[in-house]
Amino acid sequence: MIANPPLVSIITITYNRGELIHRCIESIQRQTYQNYEHIIVDGNSSDDTERIVKSYNDSHIKYIKLNMNGCSYQMKEGSKIAKGKYVTFLDDDDEYLPDKIEKQVAKFETLSEEYGIVYCWMTYFDSKNPDVPIHIHKHELRGDVHVEAVTGPNISGTPTLMVRNSVFQEYGGTYNDNCGLTGSDWELCARICQKYKVDYVPESLIKIYVNHGGTRLTTDIQKQQRIVFAKYFLETFKNVFEEDFKRAKNHVYDICSYSAELARYRELFHYYPLLIKTKPTLREIIVPLVKCIVK
Repeated sequence: MIANPPLVSIITITYNRGELIHRCIESIQRQTYQNYEHIIVDGNSSDDTERIVKSYNDSHIKYIKLNMNGCSYQMKEGSKIAKGKYVTFLDDDDEYLPDKIEKQVAKFETLSEEYGIVYCWMTYFDSKNPDVPIHIHKHELRGDVHVEAVTGPNISGTPTLMVRNSVFQEYGGTYNDNCGLTGSDWELCARICQKYKVDYVPESLIKIYVNHGGTRLTTDIQKQQRIVFAKYFLETFKNVFEEDFKRAKNHVYDICSYSAELARYRELFHYYPLLIKTKPTLREIIVPLVKCIVK
C-alpha cells in the first residue's frame, strides 16, 4: 500500500447514458485505492442519468449537471473542481480493473516532476460478447517521447492516462477543439509530451466496450475534419517534422487520402509530392491515386 496516498480525481463525462453508467461507477467503487473523488459531468441528459448517479449516495461522487453538452466543455468544467494531485478519466460505458488507480499512483510517486503522464494498457470488448477480448491497446514508450507522440497516437487513449493535475491545468484542463477534431486525446498527449516525460504500467487495467448499437459512418464532414487535423499537426509540431520529414507521413497521407475521396484534387496534388518525401510504402503511394479514379 502507498503511504499517505494522494487524492486522485477521476473525471467522467456523460450524456444520456443512464443504462450504461453503472458499469463505470461500480468499477471505481471497487478500486483498491480509496482516496479519490469521482467527478461526473452530465451534459444535460434528458434520460434518468441524474437519478441513477444520485441513487448511489456515494460521498466520493461529485455530480455536476450542465445546461449543455460537449466533450471539451464538460471536461473543462470537471477539471475546474478537480482537487487531486493526479487526474485520470473514465468513459461512462467502460470500467477500470480494481487496481488500476493504485498501480498508476504507485508508479507516479516514484517519478520526478519531469514526468507529466503515466499511462497503462486497455483491452477492447464487444458489448454483445463481453467475455471475449477483441484487441489490446498496448504501447511501450517511456521517457522523452516528443517525437513518437506526434507521429501517431502512440500513447493516447483517454482512459489510460493519469496526468499530474498541475500539468493538466497548465495545458488547459481539457481537449483542444481548434485542432480539427473534438476531444482528441492524441492531440492533448502530443502537446504535453513536448515538455514532459511519460512512463507506463505494463498491464491492461481498463475494459473498453464497443458496439453498443447503431452504425458508425465516416461522413464527408468527418473527412474534412481529418484533413484539418492533419494540417494542424504539420503546423503545430513542424519543428519535429523539420528534423526528419519522414515523421510526417501519417499526417500527409491522411491529407492525400481524404482529399482524393472528397475530390479536392488541387489539395491532393499539392501534398502528394510531400507524401513521396516521407518514403511511403507502395500501398501508400497508390491508394490516393486509386481513390481519384474510383471517385
